[in-house]
Amino acid sequence: MTWREKLNVHISKMEIMLQQKLVEDGINHQTQVEIPVTIADFYFPTTPRPTLVFVDGPPHRQLSRSVKDEEVRSLLRKKGYDVLELEYSHYSDKIRNQLYETILVAVRV
Repeated sequence: MTWREKLNVHISKMEIMLQQKLVEDGINHQTQVEIPVTIADFYFPTTPRPTLVFVDGPPHRQLSRSVKDEEVRSLLRKKGYDVLELEYSHYSDKIRNQLYETILVAVRV
């Protein structure tokens, strides 16, 4: 089984709502971008290094999952990406707006 086949791509409501705000605000980005070893929830063509954003809900709190996430994201940082990890416990408009503002600051929009 390849790394791609092992990935369980599940797009959360939080990701969908963040995507909607990015589109509404005309922010240049891509979603579900394949990077060798993983898929980034959001990709921003920032300079000098691209920014990868991972939106992590409750399933990412499981120990085995969080360890794997950290290994992959550490590797991505070593490969020259800026990595932003956003955690949330449940969906709400308030939490979505907070995460959105964090993205805007990270990609300097």
